[in-house]
Amino acid sequence: MPLITDDIFEARAAYSVLELRAVAAEQNIFLLQNTIGNISAAQRSTAQSAATLQQFSIGQIQSNSQLLAQESATISPDISLQAFIAALGLSAAMGEATMPDRAIPSLNVTVQGYVSFDPVQGPQLRLYQPEFGSAAVIASISFDLAKVTPTPGSPVPRSLYSVLQDKQSVFGNVFWTRFVSGTPPLQPASEIVITIAKAFANLDNWTFPYLIQQAEAIAAQESALATLTGASAFINKAASLSTLMQSLDPSARTGAAYYVAGDLFALSTGLDATTQIARTLLQ
Repeated sequence: MPLITDDIFEARAAYSVLELRAVAAEQNIFLLQNTIGNISAAQRSTAQSAATLQQFSIGQIQSNSQLLAQESATISPDISLQAFIAALGLSAAMGEATMPDRAIPSLNVTVQGYVSFDPVQGPQLRLYQPEFGSAAVIASISFDLAKVTPTPGSPVPRSLYSVLQDKQSVFGNVFWTRFVSGTPPLQPASEIVITIAKAFANLDNWTFPYLIQQAEAIAAQESALATLTGASAFINKAASLSTLMQSLDPSARTGAAYYVAGDLFALSTGLDATTQIARTLLQ
């Protein structure tokens, strides 16, 4: 189409095309402005999120630094060699307690870790790379744990499993059904049998604190039963067992902060003693 024309129709057609292009250009400008506006809003939101994340990260770094400082001041990564040996001996005794016909006579142990020395508690052992405290040197420590043979004439502590099995058998006798106490009425002997059955059902989760709880329940039930029978020997043995359990309770311990294998043997012996007295009443 020529740029200059005297034909009104050609001029009108050219103007119509120009007008369409102008409208299309305005629409494109509008879309471009909207797109720029959305991008600007997204940029502002991203900048705000980045600033918030930065502030959060800085806060977390400060918080972690404070926690690390607190831990380094209050937590010691060391365990005394004495406590480690005692815990290992108790673990072996706990394993033996779950077996009615097996015994663990001795253990040979070699442990490798970082060793430091405390002037009060003696050698200290770390089983991982130390993050806190003074420097330590890596070393290997070997020792033997052997069960001490009782003196001639002294009774040999039986396995706790055997003790509980025997106690369950004795108090499962119908002789004890006549002794009832409490409201609602309960048979202490039946409660003893039930407590032992629950302990056997939870055999794979035996820990010494758990056994203390079960033994305390049995001691209370036997004390109630002994009172109902009126047998002085049974009453005295039940009282001795209750006293023993009070001394083993964590809240009452003022000496060693940890338990040893001897505590488990004392528990087994105490539970066994009341069973033997109760058995005499069946005769």
